[in-house]
Amino acid sequence: MPWQPGERHPKIAGRSAIFGWRSANPAGVGRGSVARPARALPRRRAPVRPTIASMSSHEVPRGRPDGNRVGRGGPLARLWWIGLPLVPLQGYRLKRTLPRFADADGTTGRVGSGARRLSVVALGDSVTAGYALDHHRSSIAGQLALRLAERYDATVDWRACARSGATAGEALELVSREALAGADLVFVSIGVNDLKNLHSTTRYRRELEGLLDEVLAAAPRAQVCLLGIPPLQHFPAFPRPLADALGWRGRVFDAIGVRAIRARPRTFRIETDEALGPDMFAGDGFHPSPTLHAAFADAVMAIHRLPAEDSGSPGRGAD
Repeated sequence: MPWQPGERHPKIAGRSAIFGWRSANPAGVGRGSVARPARALPRRRAPVRPTIASMSSHEVPRGRPDGNRVGRGGPLARLWWIGLPLVPLQGYRLKRTLPRFADADGTTGRVGSGARRLSVVALGDSVTAGYALDHHRSSIAGQLALRLAERYDATVDWRACARSGATAGEALELVSREALAGADLVFVSIGVNDLKNLHSTTRYRRELEGLLDEVLAAAPRAQVCLLGIPPLQHFPAFPRPLADALGWRGRVFDAIGVRAIRARPRTFRIETDEALGPDMFAGDGFHPSPTLHAAFADAVMAIHRLPAEDSGSPGRGAD
C-alpha cells in the first residue's frame, strides 16, 4: 500500500514486533502481543508518522501484509523483473548522484537527572550512526535516552557505536565489551549494506546470528532491539525497477532477522509495513529523518520494559 502525495499516513502505535504494532507487552520482553494503532494524532493534511510495529522474541508474524507483493502496486508491478537488465545501470548512476552527508556529532551524551542510571547503546550502520543528522540528540540513540529518562526518572547515557556502510560482520568491531557490559538497551540496525553489497543469505544469516549472540553475551542485562529491513521499494531515492529488486531482496533478508529474533531471549524487533512519506527521509531520499528516528524510538518504547526498579548494580546509583 504505497504512499501517494496528498494522502495522510497512519499514526504510530506500539506493538510487539518491528516497525508498528498492537498492545505492548506489559511484562517486558518475552511473550508479547502485537499491538494496533491506538492514540489518534491531531488531524492535519501533511503526512504524519507511519505505523511502526514492535515484536518480542516469541511474537513473530509469519510475514508482512504485503509479503507477496513486489513493487508499488498494480498488475504491472508483478512484471518488474522484465527491467532487471537496467538494475546495475541504475545502481551505478544512483551511487554517483546520491547526495552525500556526514554521520552525526555527539556519539556519546547524557540526559536526565534522576538517581537511577541507565545506558543505551546504538550499534550498526548509517541509521545508528545518525547519517544526515546534525547531532545524535535527534538520532535513535538520543531519542531512546530521552524517553528512558522521562519514563524512569533516570539519568541515561547514550553511546552510538556505528559507521555508515557497516555490515553484520563488521558491526561488532565498532563497540567495546565495556560499553555493552553496562548497557540496559541495545538498538541494532544492520542488513541493508549486506543486501546492497550482494552478500549471500547464508553469509548474512551467519553474521547476523553471530552478532546477536555476541551482543547478548556481552550485555547480560540488556534487552536487544533489531531494526527490520525497511520497505526499500518505497524509498524516494530508488527508481524502478531497482526499487522493486531491492524491495524483494529486502524481504528475504528481513525474514532472516525475524527467525534470528524468534530464537533468542531478551530480543525484539521493530518494523514498518507502510510506505513512508517524504518527511520520513533525509535529503537523499534514503536515510531516515529526525521524524523517523523519533518514530523508531516510540516503537521501541511501546514494548520495552525494564525490570522492576531496585537500587541497581554497583555504579548504578547516584554519582
